[in-house]
Amino acid sequence: MSSSSPISSYVQSMIENDASNNISEEEVFEITTKATSSSNVYSGFAELANALERLRMKRKTDDGNVFGEKSARLLDLFSFGTFDEYYHQQQQNEKQEEKLKQLSVASLSYETKVLSYEILMQQLHLNSVRELEDFLIEKVISPGIVKGQMNQELSVFEVFSAIGRDPDRKSGRVEKMLATVREWKRTCDDALRDIENQIVETKTDLAMEDLRKVEVTRKQEEAERRASANVSGGGGSGGIEEEVDAAIKEESGSAGGTKRKK
Repeated sequence: MSSSSPISSYVQSMIENDASNNISEEEVFEITTKATSSSNVYSGFAELANALERLRMKRKTDDGNVFGEKSARLLDLFSFGTFDEYYHQQQQNEKQEEKLKQLSVASLSYETKVLSYEILMQQLHLNSVRELEDFLIEKVISPGIVKGQMNQELSVFEVFSAIGRDPDRKSGRVEKMLATVREWKRTCDDALRDIENQIVETKTDLAMEDLRKVEVTRKQEEAERRASANVSGGGGSGGIEEEVDAAIKEESGSAGGTKRKK
């Protein structure tokens, strides 16, 4: 464990308190609450959880009581849990609430680099776009939890990078949240494919129209050359004039909006 890790002091406090006076569950919970409320600790909760696990093994009893269960659940939540889980537990610590919102944005950022406002508001239980944008600016971008920018025109948060979180030791913890993001991403991908197909179809139509115009112009020029040659030779020009008129009418008909059959 690195001595420079922000979580180190809390791990050391738990170990030292246990060595000196057989630390109580209340003292353990006080340490975990301070760590999860600290404004400069966003990862490393697994280290504190490991220290607690060693204590729990020492205090294991035959009567089924588990030492520090409340603290263990709290550390799991901050290691790899989400604000939605915390919200439904109806906790009251505002600092913990804010931090879990920040960490939830980081977790969402691992799945996709474009987060919709709708998804973020749902996962963070925020009620307005203004509230979300203020939170992203003040609590996510400014402290460096996630580096990115807001795109107000598209109502999305574009992610460049995010801080790391502790590995999820219990599969499925974050899956519910990420499943929502994956579904939204699939919807966007489908919409993008439709747009790309429409662009290709439009370009094909335009290319066909350009080719048709070239052909009409060629016919006009050919008719005019023949007319010129005929006049020079002393022949009549009536038939040639009809060809030119036909080519002009073909061009006019195209300008009226005729389209290539699918």
